[in-house]
Amino acid sequence: MISVCIPVYNSDVRSLVTALLEQGKHLSTAIEIIVIDDCSTNETKQLNAVLASKINYLENKKNQGRARIRNQFFELATLPFLLFIDGDSQIISDNFLKNYLDFIENNEIEVLCGASIYQKNKPDRNHLLRWKYSVVRESKSLQERLKNPSLGFKTNNFLIRKTVFEKVKFNESLKGYGHEDTLFGFELAQNKVTVHHIDNPVLNKNLDDNSTFLAKTNEGLKSLLQVLEIVQHNEEFTKNIQLIRIHAQIKKNLLLNFLLSISMFTLPLLTLCLKKGFFTLRMFDLYKLIQFEKMEK
Repeated sequence: MISVCIPVYNSDVRSLVTALLEQGKHLSTAIEIIVIDDCSTNETKQLNAVLASKINYLENKKNQGRARIRNQFFELATLPFLLFIDGDSQIISDNFLKNYLDFIENNEIEVLCGASIYQKNKPDRNHLLRWKYSVVRESKSLQERLKNPSLGFKTNNFLIRKTVFEKVKFNESLKGYGHEDTLFGFELAQNKVTVHHIDNPVLNKNLDDNSTFLAKTNEGLKSLLQVLEIVQHNEEFTKNIQLIRIHAQIKKNLLLNFLLSISMFTLPLLTLCLKKGFFTLRMFDLYKLIQFEKMEK
């Protein structure tokens, strides 16, 4: 009934796949596991290639990007539902697959989100930025997600009916990092697709260091500007993106122009503090606002 789809880029997925295979043994319905490697390093591919005899394993010769690789699974999946799990995830429930199966057997669903969480213990300062931002801003409880089912849609650990995925796919014009999930969630809403939620998270086990996360943040801001062009600055889209809302508000009272005028002093200081792990999330917000405005011009 479920095709488990795992896109991989430089992640060792052996333990993830092994856990899923073990759970699949105890289920009464069909499960298939598909792994697509998006041109990882040779070392990563050698590690994961041992799985080829147990699952459907494919290696892309060229990097296809986060949107295209997810669409590839539609071409390979043979079962009615596709369950997407990122390659750096860890299964933390012995009933992970059963929880999904029980829900879809008893409910008529189009999209079902299980969510993801991060480690509870505070990491070292060099990995603090990604952890703090994710724990405070991204990881939402089931109750929070149920209040606004379409808000903050994430592509890690969600299930979609294949017939729905055939109609609403990831926009492959997005080649860089970030916001392919934001756009996908918006297009689901535009197509009147109902998003359901379940308390069935995976653990994001790999934390980017501060410098890597800042680099990904900058790439994500560029992708967000591209998404804005794709949706033609649709009001329904922009009102749900906090960064865009605040950017518009500040621009009206000229505060942003002042911040930009002194950004040659403030931005290097913000960057240093964020990289060293001495920051507040408000500082990170200010960093993104300044970078976003500079990129937009």
